Amino acid sequence: MIIDMHTHAGRPRRTGAVDRSVLATMQRAGVGAAVVSAIGDIVMIRRDPATRRLEKFRDPNPGECLESVESYLTSFEDSGTRIAREPDEIRADDPALVLAIEGCDFLEGDLDRLDAMERRGVRSIQLVHYLVNETGDIQTAPPVHGGLTPLGAQAVRRMNDLGIIVDVAHCSEDTVRGVAQAARAPFICSHANLKEPGHPLGDHPRFLGPDYARMVVESGGVVGAWIAVLNEEKLPGLIRHMFRLIDALGIDHVGIGTDLPAGAAATEMPDFSKHPQLEAALRDRGLTAAEVEKVCSGNWLRVFRAVRAERAGR
Repeated sequence: MIIDMHTHAGRPRRTGAVDRSVLATMQRAGVGAAVVSAIGDIVMIRRDPATRRLEKFRDPNPGECLESVESYLTSFEDSGTRIAREPDEIRADDPALVLAIEGCDFLEGDLDRLDAMERRGVRSIQLVHYLVNETGDIQTAPPVHGGLTPLGAQAVRRMNDLGIIVDVAHCSEDTVRGVAQAARAPFICSHANLKEPGHPLGDHPRFLGPDYARMVVESGGVVGAWIAVLNEEKLPGLIRHMFRLIDALGIDHVGIGTDLPAGAAATEMPDFSKHPQLEAALRDRGLTAAEVEKVCSGNWLRVFRAVRAERAGR
């Protein structure tokens, strides 16, 4: 079974229904679950024509990010695909969606909104995206807060209380350092690759340095291999970076976070039909069945179980 720990499957834009034909490819591809992220800052960001990188171009209006998140979540709820709220609800023979949010911009200082999202079924939340919000700094803009803010630390602890996975993708390294100090449960970086000195793309601002990756690993967390920026290498590049993560972080701390259909995935992985190639690549490298299972689904499921157990233990 494969779990894609970060996607926008069938709904890459701010408005509209989910494309059910995309979700229909999950079962044939052996994908038991897709973690589908609602984007709060989607209408405040655009692609720079020179760098081709996403960046903020305006501030959000009050309530705008919350409205965007709720619209996304509703579209996934109405997609006709089952929503999994607990780890045991994820099954290889019955694909499900796991609801997630990309960026805490929807909070607007109100941590009770985290409780509301948990009740709705959201099980993974990224602190930041392309806006420097009130929880911390991002990788792709100059620092404003110097790392995780006091509100960000409260949000991390609240998410631990609620059994919501904390996702540090897009966070600056200093922000992750604050998360590591505040968190009581494992956290993830759902979609990223490791920095690669000497490679043309190796210093991409969204790639992770060794200290960043170490903090995720030491929490017991997982980093998801990412394709969206691999416009030249495409799927072979995703496979190459997946193995670089395994070699550097160990088999227990790597997963798959394609970000489909963003960036290079729009043409290379617009749906789930190529996911079996990732599983096959692991087998072809000589990994055992248990090791393949860890990367494809088991590592992320372990974090999900640990985070939900943290909630149950309170």
